[in-house]
Amino acid sequence: MRRGLRVRALLVVASVALGLLGTVPVRAGHGEDDHSENFVQQAQHQIDAGKGLFGSGSDLAFKGRLMVAGSYEGPSFWRIYRRAPYIKQIGFANCPGGQGDVTIFGDYLFTSVDSGRVGPTCSVEDTATAPQTQVSAGEAWEGLHIFDISDPTRPKEVGSVDMPCGSHTNTMLPGKTKSYIYIQSYPLGAPTTDCNPESHRKVQIVEFPNNDPSKAKLLDDVIDVSPSIGCHEMTTFPKLGLMFGACIDRSLVWDISKDPTKPEQIAEILNPDIQIHHSTAVTWDGKYLVLGDEYLGAAGGGGCTGDEDATVGAAWIYDIKDPAAPSLVGHHALPRLIDPPSTPREAEGFRCTNHLFDIIPMKDPKKYIMANSYYLGGIAVIDFSDPTDPTEIGYYVDKSKEGVQPDTWAAYWYNGRIYTNDHASLNGVGAYKFKGTGRGKAYFFGKGSLNPTGEFNPQVQLPDSIRSRNKTLK
Repeated sequence: MRRGLRVRALLVVASVALGLLGTVPVRAGHGEDDHSENFVQQAQHQIDAGKGLFGSGSDLAFKGRLMVAGSYEGPSFWRIYRRAPYIKQIGFANCPGGQGDVTIFGDYLFTSVDSGRVGPTCSVEDTATAPQTQVSAGEAWEGLHIFDISDPTRPKEVGSVDMPCGSHTNTMLPGKTKSYIYIQSYPLGAPTTDCNPESHRKVQIVEFPNNDPSKAKLLDDVIDVSPSIGCHEMTTFPKLGLMFGACIDRSLVWDISKDPTKPEQIAEILNPDIQIHHSTAVTWDGKYLVLGDEYLGAAGGGGCTGDEDATVGAAWIYDIKDPAAPSLVGHHALPRLIDPPSTPREAEGFRCTNHLFDIIPMKDPKKYIMANSYYLGGIAVIDFSDPTDPTEIGYYVDKSKEGVQPDTWAAYWYNGRIYTNDHASLNGVGAYKFKGTGRGKAYFFGKGSLNPTGEFNPQVQLPDSIRSRNKTLK
C-alpha cells in the first residue's frame, strides 16, 4: 500500500485555528502554492538523515513540545516552538527498515519495521537488507524497534521485538500497569514460510510493562481477521473499551473492555465502494467513525477525480452510536483536480486519495472537523458537523519547489497547528487560522487524565486528554 521511495521528504508545520470560512482559493502562479485564504504555511524542512541524505517521511507522534516524524531511514525528533522557527530538528536515529510508523509512550518510542533486515539492532550490519535466501527461509528480522527518547537529541536503542510479517503500522492501547501494541501487517512481497496469505490473516499483540517498555514481548495471542489478509490501521478508544480496524477488504469493530488480548468482534463493515480499507479515526465523543479508502494503494495511484461526491479515494463516515451496528451516513473526496504529471516521477506516483487524518477536538460538541492528507493533493480540513453533507473548509497544496506537487503522507492537528509529514517530494503543506468561536481545544496531559505521560498518538482516542466541555461521555 505504501512505498519506500528513497527520495527527499519534507516535514511541514503551519498554524491552525478553525472556522466557518468557506474554501476561498488563492490563485497560484508558476511555482507558487495553491491554497485557500484561511491557510498559512509557517515552516517547511527536510528530514535530515545525515551524510547528505534525507528521510522519506511517514507517520507522526507527539509529546508536549516534542514531535517525532517517522521515516523509512529512521525516526527524526523535532522541537515545537510557539513562534518562528516553529519547528526545529533536534535529533535523528539512523535505523532504516521501511515504513517507520511511530508510537510514543512516556520516554520511549516504538517504530515499525516492515522490510526484512539482517538482524534486530540499528547497527549498520543489522539494518542491511536481508538477502533473499534469508527472507525465503523466514529468518529475516522484522518487527518493532524500541528507543529511549528521554533525551531526544540522543535517542538510544534499548530493545526490539521480532514478528512474522513485520510491523507495517502499530497502534497502542495504554493501561494502568501494562500496555499493549496491536501490530498491523500483511504479506506484501513474495510468500515466505512465516509470512504468506495462508498463515497471516491476523493482528499480532505486543505487551509491555509501563515501568519498562524496553521489556516488550510478542504474545502468543493473536486477533483472527480472516478472511482478510491483515489490517492496515487501527484506532483504540480506551474509555469506551472499543477498537476499530481498517482491514484491506473490510473494517472491523471489537470490544476490548474485558480482555485486550482477546478482543471480541462485534461488527463488520463491508462497503463495495471502498477499494482498500486503509485508515481509521473516531470522534472524541465516540459517535462517528471515519474510514479512509486508499484507492489502488500508494503504488497504484489514482483517486484524482476533482469531485467531492466521488466514491473514489474518499473518507467514509459511519454512525457508531451503537458500535455493534455501524451505519453509513456520508462520504467526502478531494474536490479539486491537481496538475497532471509533468515528469516520470510524478506520473509514477500520481495519486490523491485520502491517506492519514485525525479528528480535531472542538469547544462546540456539535462540531466535527478533521484534518486530512491527500498525497499529491496536499492537505485539507473538512467540516462534517452534518455527517450527511461533509464539506471542505480549507486546503493547502505546496508547489513552491519549482512547481512540484507534494506527496503528503500524514496531516494531524495538534495544539493549534496542523503538522504534516511528506513522503517522497521536495514539498510540504501548511495550516490555517480561524477568527471566532469553535476553536480546536488543546490536549491536556497529566494527573487525572487518561494520558498522564503526555503523549499524543493520533491512532489512540483519549477524550479525557482534551480540555473539552463535551459532557456526552458518561
